[in-house]
Amino acid sequence: MSKRIALAATLLAVLCAPAQSATVPSLSGSYLYAGTEFCPSGTGTNHQTTGTALFDPETGKAKLDIYIVTGDKPTMLHVKSTEAYSNTSSTFKLGADSYKISYGAVQNGIATQAAFIGLVQDGETICGFQGSITLQ
Repeated sequence: MSKRIALAATLLAVLCAPAQSATVPSLSGSYLYAGTEFCPSGTGTNHQTTGTALFDPETGKAKLDIYIVTGDKPTMLHVKSTEAYSNTSSTFKLGADSYKISYGAVQNGIATQAAFIGLVQDGETICGFQGSITLQ
């Protein structure tokens, strides 16, 4: 009888234990970066972006080197900036903007691909932004 009680107690402990949270993939290293911003007609400017993003998880900074096609009469801009970033299992923050993120393959704890989407402020207008990163 005591073996049955011990087995039942063990099963109960295992079944009632809190689930282990999944490890959040790190964004680390150099990624190809691509994104599209879409604003409501007549209220903002649509943008297409491509370039690289170098993520440093120790500093929480990302160095961006991107090209942006923008404007009613499209022009191409080259932008280099450093932005704070952070990520959880479902959220990605870059600068002042927050996104929902989905990760692709993870190798050694580092995300090799991710796609993200969110709302961003463009002047006085709220726009949609969708992007992706791929580890180089």
